[in-house]
Amino acid sequence: MNKDILKDYMYLLNRLYEKLPRKVKPTIEFELPQLQITYIGLHTTIKNFAQLCDRIRRTPRIVMRYLLRELAMPGTIDEHGSLTIYGRVSAQTLQTLFSRFMRNYVKCPTCGSYDTILQRQGKIWVLRCLACGAETPVRPI
Repeated sequence: MNKDILKDYMYLLNRLYEKLPRKVKPTIEFELPQLQITYIGLHTTIKNFAQLCDRIRRTPRIVMRYLLRELAMPGTIDEHGSLTIYGRVSAQTLQTLFSRFMRNYVKCPTCGSYDTILQRQGKIWVLRCLACGAETPVRPI
C-alpha cells in the first residue's frame, strides 16, 4: 500500500512540473543611452540627464541627490534638464555611479526587470516592480 501512494505521488508531481510554464529570460535588453558628459572649466555637465531620468522613471531630483551625495560635491539641474556638478569628475566615475544607482534603485532584485517605480511608504523607500509585482525596501536616498 505504501508503494502505491508513493508511486501516485511521484506521478502527480511529474505531471505538475510538466504543466508549469517554462522560465524564459526576457529577450529585450534594457538599453540606456550613454551619459553625454562635457567639461566647462572645473564644472562637469551631463547634458542628457533629464532624458536618462525619464527613461528609468525616476525624478531628476532623486538621481541628482544620489550622485551628488556619492561624489560629495554640490550641483544643480538647469532649465534644459542638464546636471551641472561643481567639480571635475571623470566620465568613468559617473558611469560607475550611475550603474550602481541602476542596480540598487531601478533593477528588480526578484525578476531582473527595469520596469520599476520607487515609492516612499512612510519613512521607507520601496522599489515596486511593475513586471512581477515584487516590493523590495531599499536604502534611503
